[in-house]
Amino acid sequence: MITTAPDFTDLRNPPADLRKTPWFAPRTISILNPPVAGDKVQENLLPKLIEAFREQGHTVLEEPNGNVNLMLGFYDVPDTDEPLVDRIPERQLPLVLTMMRDYKLARRPENVVLFLTIRERPSEMKHKQVIELSRTAMARAGSPKIVFLSGDRNTGELWETTYTTMEGGHPSDKAEERDVVTMLRDRLVAMSCARDVGADYIVKENKISKEQWETTRTPEALIAAGNRMDKLNLLPAPKNVGEYVSQELGNIYHRYLNMKGFSEGMLFIFDPDTDTLMVTASGSWNVDKRALKRDEVVPIGGMDGHKILVFAPEGVKTKGPSVEAVEMYTLLMSVPKTRVSKNANGVWVADPQGEKEVPMIRGGIHTHVGVVRIDQDWVEDMGLNRRDYPYGFGCGTDLMKQLAQDAAARSNAIHDPNDERLYVRWQMLYHGETVVELWKPGASDQPLQGLLDMYDPQRVGAIEYTFDHIDQP
Repeated sequence: MITTAPDFTDLRNPPADLRKTPWFAPRTISILNPPVAGDKVQENLLPKLIEAFREQGHTVLEEPNGNVNLMLGFYDVPDTDEPLVDRIPERQLPLVLTMMRDYKLARRPENVVLFLTIRERPSEMKHKQVIELSRTAMARAGSPKIVFLSGDRNTGELWETTYTTMEGGHPSDKAEERDVVTMLRDRLVAMSCARDVGADYIVKENKISKEQWETTRTPEALIAAGNRMDKLNLLPAPKNVGEYVSQELGNIYHRYLNMKGFSEGMLFIFDPDTDTLMVTASGSWNVDKRALKRDEVVPIGGMDGHKILVFAPEGVKTKGPSVEAVEMYTLLMSVPKTRVSKNANGVWVADPQGEKEVPMIRGGIHTHVGVVRIDQDWVEDMGLNRRDYPYGFGCGTDLMKQLAQDAAARSNAIHDPNDERLYVRWQMLYHGETVVELWKPGASDQPLQGLLDMYDPQRVGAIEYTFDHIDQP
């Protein structure tokens, strides 16, 4: 049976009113600076957007104020004959570094979005081209979120809006197809309702004994999976901020904001030997997940409030976990438990009478690829729940965490022992997907290798994918 998605008819369509979602909350919004002088696209859009926010019950402050959930600003891209990437100007200092000083803010806004007017249409560009363009604009301006306004700055005609994120999201809304102001409002509100939780962690020193750390095989399984993901083009090379800006600005990012680079994707495996979830370290630690080292595997042992607890092995200086660590740990804690035992080869396998209780999810990967089709005899595809989660959220947020738990709660393979499928997949709106592997009979001895067989056309090939396109609903 080949299909692109199961029939979740009642979940497929976004609500007409965003206030019907379970997470909606009125936002406080502020305007950082006025539209660029002479840019009629920006001048026409701002009052319409302010009116749309207020109609939905949000508070809009038209003077800069840091005590806000969402700050909107405007940036000038000269309309010359040069290629677009060459027209985007570079600030001397990133906006995120100088904003509080320049605009006399007492508190840093939770989210900052800059609007840039261009004559090009990102909807007509290739996926990778839009990602590189948006990351260039983000780095040069110093804002982690950008909205491109495609239009004629002289007449004010707006053709489309494209909301872009650091993860690689770039949904475009075309004026001839929909109300772009309302769509842009809802995308921005959804983003601003999500709270960042992925960067908060506490290191608990010497929580794993030296013997446990040296004998567990899980770090090697993560290393092997990262190597194989590289061969399958499931993990791109890490990115350095210096690829997008001048050397001088790159040095400023590193020196003052501790930002040198980032990487896409992550891997995780539950380790019964230490009772921890082992995840890849964050790309901000200069980690190449395609070629992991053992000390770049981070054991997660619990939560302290909203902060993840890193269980440091004895004698090991751990790095920070991937931003998705909270999402994956809370996911595993939300699913049913099962039992496992070691077989004759010392491999943990599913066993109803097993000595150890573990989460039903054994491990998984988060990868930034688009899926063309899925053979659901092998992999259960959870489809999208756009009724409750109509628009995308960033990695490492509380709402992305809820989205993962919602998908797992709807999974038949996770909850029904008679469902023999070992793998479950769900989409992360705008930028990729997560696929998990279950503790069930027939799983590969090496964690994640059976899961990666699903992507491998030389093996099972149940997931046909592309890294040149990701749906942007």
